[in-house]
Amino acid sequence: MVVLRRHVLVENEVMQQNLRSLTTRSGRRRGAILTTELLLVLPIFLLLLGAIVELTLLVTARNQMANVAHAATRQLCLGRPSDDAVRQQVSQLLGATLSKNASIEITRGQRAGDLANVRLVIPMRNASPDLLWVTGFSVGNRVLVADAPMVREHDDLTITVAVQP
Repeated sequence: MVVLRRHVLVENEVMQQNLRSLTTRSGRRRGAILTTELLLVLPIFLLLLGAIVELTLLVTARNQMANVAHAATRQLCLGRPSDDAVRQQVSQLLGATLSKNASIEITRGQRAGDLANVRLVIPMRNASPDLLWVTGFSVGNRVLVADAPMVREHDDLTITVAVQP
């Protein structure tokens, strides 16, 4: 009987040791699996985050360009500012970053019914850092374009004032 009890105690100890080694092994395996999953998912998550940031910056810059082009074309339709004055206003409204290397094309309408237009062409690098170059999508040689055509509603008015003595 004593021999049988010792044999049972020894078996219990062996089973407990086996159980401990299994739980520590499965804990190590679980940690290794989670690390592997993280290594697989993290680059995809970072690319997605970079795409969201870059797209947001480009859309914001494009909207700003459209608003500036609209304001400049409206100024052309309402009065007769010089091309330099329009370019200066556009550069000021765009800011230093976006206006760097910007192309500003001004088309004046001469009479009522003619189109007046301000076209802005800005390199995408001015609006956003090149976050997705790793994927093959680069903003390096691409441009953002904004047009704002408007129809002139009236001819230039000339007002003469006669002074009577």
